[in-house]
This record gives sequence, structure tokens and C-alpha cells, in this order.
Amino acid sequence: MGERQERLFEPTFNRSIKLRQADSRITSDAGTLLLREIDHRLGLTADLAEELSDSRDPKHVRYTQTELLRQYLYALALGHSHQDDQDTLAHDVAMKLSVWDRPGRQVVDERLASQSSHWRLLNRMSSRPHRRAINESLATSVSRHQQASGRGRKVVSGTLDIDPFPIGLHGQQEGGAYHGHYHRKMYYPIAASFSAEGSYESTRLGDGFVHAILRRGNAGGAEGMVRFARETIRKARPLATHLDVRIDAGLVEGKVLDAINDEGVAFTGRIKKNPVLNRLAEPYLSRSPGRPTKDGDEFAIDIGQYRAASWTRGYRLVLVIVDMPDPKTGMRRLFPRYFFLITNSREDRRNAAAILEHYRKRGTFEDRLGEFNGVIGGSLPASSFAANEADLLLKLLAFNMTAIIRGELEDSSGSGWDLKRVQQTVLKAGARVVEHSRRIFVDVAKAVGVLWGILLDHIGRWWRDKTWGLARPRPKAWVPPPSHAHLHLVLRE
Repeated sequence: MGERQERLFEPTFNRSIKLRQADSRITSDAGTLLLREIDHRLGLTADLAEELSDSRDPKHVRYTQTELLRQYLYALALGHSHQDDQDTLAHDVAMKLSVWDRPGRQVVDERLASQSSHWRLLNRMSSRPHRRAINESLATSVSRHQQASGRGRKVVSGTLDIDPFPIGLHGQQEGGAYHGHYHRKMYYPIAASFSAEGSYESTRLGDGFVHAILRRGNAGGAEGMVRFARETIRKARPLATHLDVRIDAGLVEGKVLDAINDEGVAFTGRIKKNPVLNRLAEPYLSRSPGRPTKDGDEFAIDIGQYRAASWTRGYRLVLVIVDMPDPKTGMRRLFPRYFFLITNSREDRRNAAAILEHYRKRGTFEDRLGEFNGVIGGSLPASSFAANEADLLLKLLAFNMTAIIRGELEDSSGSGWDLKRVQQTVLKAGARVVEHSRRIFVDVAKAVGVLWGILLDHIGRWWRDKTWGLARPRPKAWVPPPSHAHLHLVLRE
């Protein structure tokens, strides 16, 4: 390598061990190469960048919009959610190999963009046309993975899960406000996710987030939901021949249900109990004496049409009774638990039991919202509301890219993978870069080599549209790093 190895320390428990500062050709983020291969085959970042204008002076542009987006998205996918992480990743050899569009071996010795460059990127992305383009790319990422895995075909039936979720704030961000239900200062965005055949587990043919908007922290649960539902359905129509929507109780309002119904799309939602509904449930709550079954009893009963006072139309009501035994005594509880589902599905197409089974599959979607918050999108630190919405959309796109890897792993292994496990096991991979015979060899740790082999075998069989990623960056003169930029990593004190 020809580089001096600086000794860090000698452990007292074993004097034979000598710890040295890592060689600049060693990386712990080799998974960026896997992300770039997927990105390249689907043409996601290249085509997104083509939709974005760039107001910078070309004479002083060192990093193209495509390269900046790649670096930002790949860092998020690997769990580097803090802006300051970009200063370190600018010198990571795997990140450099994955991000640069320049051919040849010189990419190993280049440095990438710093934190300040990415902060300016977010500010540029905050314009309304740019945010709309990023939002459209969410559905594009799901669609292209679906087509790639399905030999160019879309699925017959697909389900859209829509729900708001909190993102906690710790500063003075524009639009941040205290929410009485969550008892915290936050944003309250809405996100919509697509799943083939209504399940995130039985099939992994192109699922992921397709639409999202950022809302102020004290927004009502269904605020903006009519427009959001219509936009989500528009974006999702190319994904499946038949669509349906699942929503939680906070979004069930007459105007929301009417908007979905007017689009010719079926819906199922949980509706909050009220005195009228409680009276409708009373005749079905009596039980015969005796002990309940070991696993409890569950019933789904069609009640008929229901129309709340504020609604303009009535829809089918399903009562769900859950009679579980007391965990200590094994006896029946005094009163069974029950709740209601509202739907516009006809009974001859989906009976009450099928409605309940279908609705309960949305639990995985709620888990994924938790994964997004915990693994990728846990903070929105910009002061501007528009910049934070752009950041949210980019984080959802990074989530979709990581979910593609998760889906292919689950298909090949037959077991479930959570996003954190994908990051830590597949993407956070150790590797060493070696130059030999005018080639760059990346020696990946054997522990992940088997998984990578399975993934690359699946990816190699993908169908590909020739128009994906057709846009290529225009050749430009090399611009040296600014005088204040460090060519080698400088650790902060």
C-alpha cells in the first residue's frame, strides 16, 4: 500500500495484539457497491437527477447532482443519518468507488463531497418542483423493482396502506409543534406504502413507500387526506390491475371514504367506537356459559350499512369480537373486546372473515414505519419546512432501496429480515481495495460473501428496460478540490 500505519494502542490483556489506524483502502461500508449495482440496474438516481435542475455555475461544479444524490442516499441506507457523517464518508474508499461516475482507477484517490455540500443540496431540493420529482421517484423505485423481479409484469392485485406517524423534533424547525396525543414536539407526516396482494410477507414483488407529505406537528389525523389519497391512487395505478386501500381509525372520515370510493378503489378501515356503534354491537356480545377455547374465540359479523351523521353515504360495517381467556385463570373475561371495520367491498367478493384477515396484514406496514423512524429517518434537522420535506422524501427513497435488498434476501432465504439486520449483516461489510494490473479488486469479508453471492445471482436475473438510467452525466473538465478541503481524513478532536 505504501502508506504508513499509525499505531493506536497495545491492549493490556494481550500484548501480542497491536492496534493500528486503518489503511485508507479498508472500508466497513462495502455494501455501497451493492447499492450502486441495484441503483445502476434500475436507473433510479440517474433518472431522478435528470428531472432536477441545477442552478450552480458549471465552471465551479466538482460533484454532479447525480453523485451528490448517490452519496446522500447510500449513506442513509447504511444508517449514516447525521449530516456530519458525510465528512468521514467523503474519504471512504467503498463510497468513492460507488459514487463517482468517472471511469478508471483514479476514483480511489478522489474525495467526495463534505457535509456543507450536502446541506446546500437539501436547500436546492426544497423547491416545489424538486420535491415533487423526488416524491414521484418513490413510486418509480417500487415499480421498477416490481418489473425487474416480475419480468416486466405488474401484479394483479395490490394494497395501499396509509397512515400518519410522528417524527420528534429537538429544535426550532419551521412547522414543528406540540402534539397533544403524543405529548411531544414533532412533525406529523403521512406516508403510503404499496404491497403486492396486500401482504408484505407472502410475496416480495416490489413493495415500498410510494407517496408521502410532511405536515406540521399539530395537524389533525385526516388533515389533507382527501388530496393525499387521490394522489397516492394515481401513482399506484401502474403497479397493480386492482387496488385497494387500508387505513386506520384516525383517517376514517366520510369525505376520505368518499374520495377513495369515487376513484373506484376498495377500502377497509377501522372506525372509532361511538354510542350508536355500541348499541349495534350489543345483540352480538352475549355468550354461552363455559370456558373459552385455549386460543380464544374471534368472530367477524356483517352488521349491514352504516352512515355517520356527518357522512353523505353509507358503507358496509363489520363487527369484530375478540373473546380471549384471562391469562391467569383461563376463564372468560367479564366483557369481550370488540371493534368495527368499515369497507366498501361487496360481501360476495370478500366476506367478513376475509375483511378482518386482510386488514390485520397492515400490521407489518406499521412495523415498517417504526423501522423507518428507528433506522433511517429519525430526525429532520433543517430549519426550513420545505428542506425537511425534501429530506424526508430522500430518506424514504433510501428506505426503498434498502427494502429491495431485504426483499431479495427474504425470497432467497425464506426467512424474515428486519432493516437493521440488513444494514449490519449485508451493507456494513468489511472489505479491502487492492490495485493490480490496472484493475481495482475489492476483497470482501468472507462472512458476507455468501449472502452477496445469493443477492447478485438474483439481481443478475432481473428483467431490465433499456430506458432505465439512459441519462448519463455530460463529460466535463476535472475540477480540483477547493483549497480548504482535506484530501485525507482528519479526525475531529
